[in-house]
Amino acid sequence: MRDRIISNVLIKMGNRIKKKELQFLENVLVEELGNVQIKRESTDLIKYNDSFEKLKDMFLATLIVENKSNRTIKQYNLHLTQFADYFAGKEVKDIDATDIRSFLYAYKQSRGISNLSLNNKRSAISSFFSWLVDEEYIDKDPTRKIKKIKVTKKKKKAFTADEMERMRIACTDIRDRALIEMLACTGCRVSELSNIRLNDVDFLRKKVRIVGKGDKERTVFISDTAMIYLNRYLETRQDNNIALFTSKRFPYDRLQKDGIERVVRELGRMCNVYAHPHKFSAAVRCRKEK
Repeated sequence: MRDRIISNVLIKMGNRIKKKELQFLENVLVEELGNVQIKRESTDLIKYNDSFEKLKDMFLATLIVENKSNRTIKQYNLHLTQFADYFAGKEVKDIDATDIRSFLYAYKQSRGISNLSLNNKRSAISSFFSWLVDEEYIDKDPTRKIKKIKVTKKKKKAFTADEMERMRIACTDIRDRALIEMLACTGCRVSELSNIRLNDVDFLRKKVRIVGKGDKERTVFISDTAMIYLNRYLETRQDNNIALFTSKRFPYDRLQKDGIERVVRELGRMCNVYAHPHKFSAAVRCRKEK
């Protein structure tokens, strides 16, 4: 209802004011009507009893069934919880595009987050409302009126040859050396490296099966250097864990994503190099482009 009123005002004023002023008028209307609820008088009985929290949990359960990553589910839960808190006391069916724009604007202003982070939040909200429509909880998806937020893409810098050599020299542990060599030659994500099992590695043909997002599989070849250190590392292992990389202490659990990131950051700190796992994949991409 509110969106329709704003649209009608803009249409009627469209031939009277310039485009730039029309955009300013739209911003003013959105801001002023942001917390105003407009409804047509109706004698219809309300049959909508599903709470926001219940719908959110059902949506997250759907993501679990679709085999989305735990990280994705946690992020969606955070975004939607913040969204629900902003509209406390308001039913999902009554939230329109103006409400959503107001939330995104308010969050941007209060937190000072980047457009990339804001667009991730918009994407999560959009997925939720799309699901609501598909499941017939609401008739229309208000997020269809909200455009994707423009993000300036920054080209990720790769490690220089000097930085990589300093990282190698900084390694005092054979596992850590094997780890960064695997990252350097495969360019895989840290989550992918964490999930590699011993039987995913073909030691004869020097290649590894990697399972990425959406359970998509790909095969990547391992460099001779990485294979040398990988074999040396595996010779030191005294556990029965099926994971390719494990913790150094008992019970020698699989080395998780945050553990790998910690190793990379610590090596960088030791040799005064800004070390982030993404720089390994950037290096592999640069080699392919040459």
